[in-house]
Amino acid sequence: EERVSHWRDEWIHHGMEQGMEQGIQRGMEQGIQQGLEHERALLRRLAKTRFGAETAERLSAWLQQEDGQQRLEEVAEEIVRCKTGDELLGQIAPAAQKKPAEAD
Repeated sequence: EERVSHWRDEWIHHGMEQGMEQGIQRGMEQGIQQGLEHERALLRRLAKTRFGAETAERLSAWLQQEDGQQRLEEVAEEIVRCKTGDELLGQIAPAAQKKPAEAD
């Protein structure tokens, strides 16, 4: 009976450890996703302020597909460097240059 009780306690402890590890992992993944979404929103606002709503809208579609932190940082640099919205879109993603009505 003691042995069975000990096994039960070990199973419970092992299950709790696995649950905590999974919870931590999910929390980290959610945090990363929230951070990326915040950065995408900031880039949209910057593009809108600098180049107007149309450029920001076209950029937004591209940003939703991009999940690399480094690439998003490069976009921020391009927003500062580029002189026009079309130049920005051409630098980051040629497919984003198409206006919504032109997209296939």
